[in-house]
Amino acid sequence: MNWKEDLKKFESDNSTGSAELLEQYIELLLYWLEKGELRTPKDKSFLMDQIKRLQESHKSLFVLLHFSFQIMQLLNNSGEDWNAVLADFLENYRHTWTGVNSRLAQLAGSVIDLNQKIILCHSQSSAVREVFAAYRGNKKKVKIIQTESRPILEGRIQAVNIHKLGYEVKLISDTGYARHLDRINLILLGADAIFRDYFVNKSGSYNICLAGKNKGIPVYILADSRKFWFSLPPEHREMQYNENKKPGEEIWKDPHPGIDIENFYFEKIPVNWADGFITEKEIFKPSRLQKLQDG
Repeated sequence: MNWKEDLKKFESDNSTGSAELLEQYIELLLYWLEKGELRTPKDKSFLMDQIKRLQESHKSLFVLLHFSFQIMQLLNNSGEDWNAVLADFLENYRHTWTGVNSRLAQLAGSVIDLNQKIILCHSQSSAVREVFAAYRGNKKKVKIIQTESRPILEGRIQAVNIHKLGYEVKLISDTGYARHLDRINLILLGADAIFRDYFVNKSGSYNICLAGKNKGIPVYILADSRKFWFSLPPEHREMQYNENKKPGEEIWKDPHPGIDIENFYFEKIPVNWADGFITEKEIFKPSRLQKLQDG
């Protein structure tokens, strides 16, 4: 095994939720630090370059940006003992954020009643999964409709995870929820980044939220506080959503010549299409988000 190759794999991971991806990244860094593999100035330089590539490949994921801005500042300011300083930082960061989804789920349980509900979910979110894991009611009386979430199909992973918790799960195509709108009682989604006027989530979320708004179905967004623009360093709070086009082969492996294939993983959704944004600390109404100052 090689620590450099291990870290590079995170740059191309497009199916794991952002918070879970960061947890795995931190665990791997701590593992290799404990093995004594990150020691030299060249190792430090490689790590900093790799973190920059991680930022570029996942620039829509605020959890990773929140972490990477901090770790880059630490590495820039550290001396010969940089690896020991890094290990301390990672342990403290992990301690601070371990259990954040449990705290979020507890708060969500105070405003969301899952009992006898038919719930629509999209893509994959560790926060959404934790809300279902924390529910203490009769899970057999809760039905989940889960989209497969093309082109990576990470919705299938979430469907399996929720089913293992004891729920009845129906997997559908990304637009298959339309035939169920008259029965759906609740929409639960994660988010990768939340700005003052819009949030960013997996493509398909826009139409799901619009359908929910038009049908009067409550829409709740589950996201820890790292995913909000005001969690970033002041110099980065004015950044806007930006995503590079993804490989067309993920949509059509052998396309007809001359056809332009457009593949983006994420999209913007107006915050006022959601009924609330639930974090580990508090619940934000869209109107309050739009009035918040950056500080």
